[in-house]
Amino acid sequence: MGMPIALGRRRFLSALVPFALLAPRSSWAAASRAPARIGWLKIQGPRHTAGQLRAFRTGMRALGLVEGRDYVLEERYAYNDGSRLPRLTAELLASGVRIIVATSQPSIVAAAHVTKGVPVIGRMNDDPVANGMARSLAQPGGNITGIYAMTEELNSKRLALLKEVAPSAHLVGVLLRRDWSRAAHDWEVLGEAARRLKVELVAFDVHSAADLNAAFEQAAAKKVNGVMTFRNPTVVTHLKLISELTQKYRLPSVFDAREYVEAGALMSYGPNIDAIYTRLATYADRLLRGSPAGDLPIERPTIFELVINKQAADAIGVVLPADLVTLADKVIE
Repeated sequence: MGMPIALGRRRFLSALVPFALLAPRSSWAAASRAPARIGWLKIQGPRHTAGQLRAFRTGMRALGLVEGRDYVLEERYAYNDGSRLPRLTAELLASGVRIIVATSQPSIVAAAHVTKGVPVIGRMNDDPVANGMARSLAQPGGNITGIYAMTEELNSKRLALLKEVAPSAHLVGVLLRRDWSRAAHDWEVLGEAARRLKVELVAFDVHSAADLNAAFEQAAAKKVNGVMTFRNPTVVTHLKLISELTQKYRLPSVFDAREYVEAGALMSYGPNIDAIYTRLATYADRLLRGSPAGDLPIERPTIFELVINKQAADAIGVVLPADLVTLADKVIE
């Protein structure tokens, strides 16, 4: 918290030393008699944020790794049922994968519980040091590494952006799950930002699509005039529904990923997710070349993006500040 975040097309470099992308390639690929098997573990289905898998493949190609020759992907999808993730992890291990790419916090947690030997890499939404998955970002130890997306650290900034596009907003609804990870801690931190901005927060505990519909009805009754989320499986799985409800109830909104904005919500600010998955390919390469997972530093994102949906703004009657539109990395007209 307290880290200044500038908007626009600027790059944010991690304090950690980056991997040498141009290092000479070891002979692991040429020497292997068969392509290395890499597991892809996702809590949703294959059509949900399919760009993440494309980005990972792009990263592998950029490193000279050819799918089918150097590696093959074993894909497993839980279709929004988190209870299936441990079994799917076991299936991946039985298939002989050398690495598991876990694409969400639930996937990382499930894989971490099932295996302590096979490396697990992924986009971490929770602080991996705080939740005990890593000794430190620089030297995680164990078999878990990847990129810490700093999702919740940016909630205060998102609230400030919401206030900027809707200056009269004084009551903001937060879609969260009280049973999820560090929700209580994140609520406390966001509350401090809300007090500075003279905003009152209203928590909506959501576990299903029915809960989301009820939450927006309650928000309307309470005269909530803005909405945001704490990332959890419910709000990720039902991002399209949430985006539609923000338009139905004419609520200014801000989220952590551009998928919400592309689905019709007003605005998002957070790491470029495709860039994270492209970068994860570097981890896969290093692991396949023999680096221990515990020695590979957990990086922070290098690219953040502000995405605005001007069509949504017009539909809900929000006048966007011209300077904010200028700073946006993407504007949906």
